[in-house]
Amino acid sequence: MPARVLFIGLDAAESTLLEQWAETGDLPTFKRLIDTAPGIRLDNPLETLPGAIWPEITTGRACHRDALYFHPRQLHTGEIAMRPVAAEEIDPRTFYTVASDAGRRVAVVDLPQVPLVRTLNGVHVTEWGLHDRNFEIGSYPRGLIAELQLRYGGHPIGSCDEHGGTSEGYDRLLAGLMAGVPRKTELLLDVLGKEQWDLFACAYGESHCVGHQFWSRRDSPSGDPLREVYRRIDAGVGALIDAAGPETAVLVLASHGMGEYIGGPQLLPEVLVRLGMGSGNGLAVELRSRLPGGARTLLRRAVPAQLRRPLQARAASLPRPLSSSATRAITLENNRCGAIRLNLRGREPFGGVDRGADATALLDELRQELLRLEQPATGEPIVKSVTTAAEAFGDEYHPDVPDLIVVFRTDLGPLESCRSSRIGTVEVPLHKPHLPRVGDHTIESRLWTLGVPVPPVPVGNVLDIAPTVLSLLDVAPPDWLDGRAIATGLAPR
Repeated sequence: MPARVLFIGLDAAESTLLEQWAETGDLPTFKRLIDTAPGIRLDNPLETLPGAIWPEITTGRACHRDALYFHPRQLHTGEIAMRPVAAEEIDPRTFYTVASDAGRRVAVVDLPQVPLVRTLNGVHVTEWGLHDRNFEIGSYPRGLIAELQLRYGGHPIGSCDEHGGTSEGYDRLLAGLMAGVPRKTELLLDVLGKEQWDLFACAYGESHCVGHQFWSRRDSPSGDPLREVYRRIDAGVGALIDAAGPETAVLVLASHGMGEYIGGPQLLPEVLVRLGMGSGNGLAVELRSRLPGGARTLLRRAVPAQLRRPLQARAASLPRPLSSSATRAITLENNRCGAIRLNLRGREPFGGVDRGADATALLDELRQELLRLEQPATGEPIVKSVTTAAEAFGDEYHPDVPDLIVVFRTDLGPLESCRSSRIGTVEVPLHKPHLPRVGDHTIESRLWTLGVPVPPVPVGNVLDIAPTVLSLLDVAPPDWLDGRAIATGLAPR
């Protein structure tokens, strides 16, 4: 007999803290979960394409197949400028659409990085209260979001990064997060109670925001902001489990973790320029690197647009570097990992690097130089690994995938400078005014279950979530899934 399933995602909640605070009695719901069945460690794409974590969870497809890894600003093959991923570019197939197509009644609320589905056999609410809002606040049926906003208003926090960096701004942000969790719980309980759903899937985004913004305040005399927000999430998870009833299979997922903001990728653009991968010459590059940011802004405003591009090209600082065939390689945004793309002839509109031997030699050169980067103060190498797309994903992968993925060490403290004999010393601050974060993601993903017979699996994968949910619903996982079910059926609690 198929189970009813309650899936709760905790976006970027650090599982080691959840486990620690469960043992100290701060998180009684998680204590109950852990005592029932130890958490299953899950592999994830955090050291290849970190931003693909939620697409992998919801689709069960490996990130290299669809290459959706940086929704806010991603390069698409055949284009020269990075842009947001559009909703219509996303494959709509997910574990909940498959369940819906199989006749199961489905309710989905605030799963991250998914566009609105207007054909669901049930209800769908998107981006009412999430850390990442890439598409729209909306619902199916259309009137549901208006009903919920009339009853609960909007989430107290619209953007986690817009607090001004002041003490008052941080206080308002934390108060909004602490108020937002119980408000979301009320909204979730409202939707959960509308009928007896076969599948109810939801997520809390406050864990993501509090980690980014308050990690460095964990030892504050006034209390740990993360623990306070996690306590409220724990209460919400407990309320949802109780409301779902004992005949419901429960899956609680900490999608990926949170730790100190280490950085490293912000160094790569200047490193590539000094390695001669840009469109300019060494003299202009050196001059550009020595200009303070304010001076660069003044020059950009003072120089007419028709003269600016030749100067920018000479200084290897084109706003769209792939618009020049002289460019050999560029960096791509890829969250905690560095990413590099070659300007390949035949793939890019103005490609300047030949495929085959030339591209292979360039990748080898980049790998060697990146592995030589060291911390100026200690001489320690700062790069953990440099991997080609073929090494990471095999022979078949989406053309939007980066050609080279760079993973930085996390045991050296914040990485704001590097040096090598070839590039000299590069210094790039980690923190930016528009992105005032002190916490960043870790590789920890964890799954806890209740009422689900889980075999002794030491390590699973986030790709296993989709087929596991479908198997519990007695829906055959489609053959396009890359994961495998790790539990089936319903066990007595």
